[in-house]
Amino acid sequence: MTYPQAAPGQYGSPYPLTPDQPVVTPRRPGALTVLLLTGALSALAGLIGAVIVLVGGKSLAETNVEDVINEHPDVLGLPAGMNAGNIEGGGGMFWDELVSDRADTLAARAMIVVFFAVLLLVFTLLARKGAVWARVLITLTSLVALFPHVLIVGDYEPASVTALSYVALLCGLAALVCCWLPGTHRYGRALKNAR
Repeated sequence: MTYPQAAPGQYGSPYPLTPDQPVVTPRRPGALTVLLLTGALSALAGLIGAVIVLVGGKSLAETNVEDVINEHPDVLGLPAGMNAGNIEGGGGMFWDELVSDRADTLAARAMIVVFFAVLLLVFTLLARKGAVWARVLITLTSLVALFPHVLIVGDYEPASVTALSYVALLCGLAALVCCWLPGTHRYGRALKNAR
């Protein structure tokens, strides 16, 4: 029993059925192009934000602590009228500890973001042909990489780092969605079958 949809050579198959027929390579779908762009943009935004934090060091942490104390002293359990000048001038040791703890927290988050951003960038570059294994790795890396960005966005981070984390977060989600759109899957399968 034969079925017309399964018969080779009918309906203009793009794959060669005889050695004389040329191989027709499919065009890259828009979903895969968006996947490549958003994956790379997510990784680069994360890397730039991490570089800002790592280069800023203690001075960035000190500015961040001052901003948090001046705008939201209740977060640190301080009275409402307290400002950074009161703490800085009154207790040098307490101030140094606050700044040092904040610098360590910012640096730790930045290093986590660097690790996952590099992985995401490598896996995104490997997904140019729409391979399933590369898309699975992008999916796993994007999901895990969302957590440090959610922490950064939810905390009182410097404005530039928060903005870059928003970009990385949204682009990572877009890349995650584009990984599994039908056009990306068809393209990867067509390239695999054309080999």
